[in-house]
Amino acid sequence: MAGGRGERFWPASQPAFPKQFLTVFNNVPLINQTINRIKPSFRKSARALIIPKGLKRLTLIHVGKEQTIIEPMRRNTAPAICLAAMVLHKKHGDGIVHIMPADHLITPQKSFRAALRYAEYYAVRGYLVTYGIQPDRPETGYGYIKIGKKLGARGKIRAFSGEGFTEKPSLRTARRYLRTRRYLWNSGIFTFRIEHILDELRSYAPDVYKGVAQYVKTGDKKYFRRVPSISIDYAVMEKSSNICVIKGSFAWDDVGSWRALERYFKQDKRGNIFLGDVRTLETEDSILYTHGIPLKAYGIKGLIVVVSPHGVLVCHKEKAPYLKNLLT
Repeated sequence: MAGGRGERFWPASQPAFPKQFLTVFNNVPLINQTINRIKPSFRKSARALIIPKGLKRLTLIHVGKEQTIIEPMRRNTAPAICLAAMVLHKKHGDGIVHIMPADHLITPQKSFRAALRYAEYYAVRGYLVTYGIQPDRPETGYGYIKIGKKLGARGKIRAFSGEGFTEKPSLRTARRYLRTRRYLWNSGIFTFRIEHILDELRSYAPDVYKGVAQYVKTGDKKYFRRVPSISIDYAVMEKSSNICVIKGSFAWDDVGSWRALERYFKQDKRGNIFLGDVRTLETEDSILYTHGIPLKAYGIKGLIVVVSPHGVLVCHKEKAPYLKNLLT
């Protein structure tokens, strides 16, 4: 899935240039990192990008001649997955699909691909599979999933039943989740049988299923426009009784805000991260990023300052996960 609204890394990201095209991490666009991650196990004919129509040209400039499934407009992940499942079912019949965002960081790649292959075992047996990540900090910007009984294992990969989802808990709750070790970060990556996820959408999100089906049949955008904008978590995963959680032996990060830079770039003695043409005095615990424009700061603490040709951002570090509130 390669949509996005360009909110979390504004102003470097924009609606017409969302996060998956940024090269802040590893100097390679996140969308290219995602494709490279799965290439060894999935040839070009087995890969497809789900993208809104407005991002088609930019996406193909970055990734070349990859298959695409075009959404006429952004309607969140449930309609996007429903559309992809219907298109793929029409073309190939039933089968296993792995659904993943195009803007995450995952290492090592081999461990991730092994987890995908193990998930297929459970998808064939009637589970909707999601991937949970063991938290290493009390993160309030992520969703969580509670794991239940152990279903099986393959090497270091473990499979559990899923017992419920929590969206972005309070700091106190996140700390409790961290202590219990029964709550994992919800990665937003899924593995399903095509016909199974379509059946679940038909049952739990009939408005989504019906609207997307009418769009696929007629090509008339009005049907897709009427589809509720809802995530697959709310539409299906939180309601289904057949959830399997794969706890993989890989590191995952959805780099959800500018604070993610603290996990990938070395801080100076005052706790700062500077990227670009930056000069400061008496500055502490801050992230300063500029793209081509000199940035100077004097006497600031605990701030994020981003300068780009598209705008300037100044916010407290604690507000970084909620940046979209400023942009809506």
